[in-house]
Amino acid sequence: MRNKIVKRIAALLSVAVMCVSVVACGGGSEKAGADTLTEEEYEAKAEELGNSLNTAMTDAASIDPNDVEAAKEFIEGLKAPFIEFGALNAPAKYADAHAKFKSGCDAMVEYLDICVQAMDTGEVDMEKMTSLLTTIETDFTEGANMIE
Repeated sequence: MRNKIVKRIAALLSVAVMCVSVVACGGGSEKAGADTLTEEEYEAKAEELGNSLNTAMTDAASIDPNDVEAAKEFIEGLKAPFIEFGALNAPAKYADAHAKFKSGCDAMVEYLDICVQAMDTGEVDMEKMTSLLTTIETDFTEGANMIE
């Protein structure tokens, strides 16, 4: 049962990470704090986020689907870039797009929390997870479109 849950969560996580990789084309990433980033810094952070998510996808492929603890550790580690991304203080040019990205990041963190909880309990709220994935995809796509 747990193996099936881990595989299902890995598949859904792959979809979510692919949606988020849209950000690498132009908008936002990781620096927390009150300082507003310049447009160039913001764009560089966006590229860093995209690169870290691509690396995470490669790393995810090496996780044994029977190793629930390794999968949970991987998922917990994935939350940091999204939390940091949401904490960015974007330049005015990217403010509206960043609001969409932040909403997508918040949904992604909640999604990842549900993944870990599902691994612990064996129960999956597919309706909630599907709703979060829709939010993630929509918000990141809309944010990316605002930047282009």
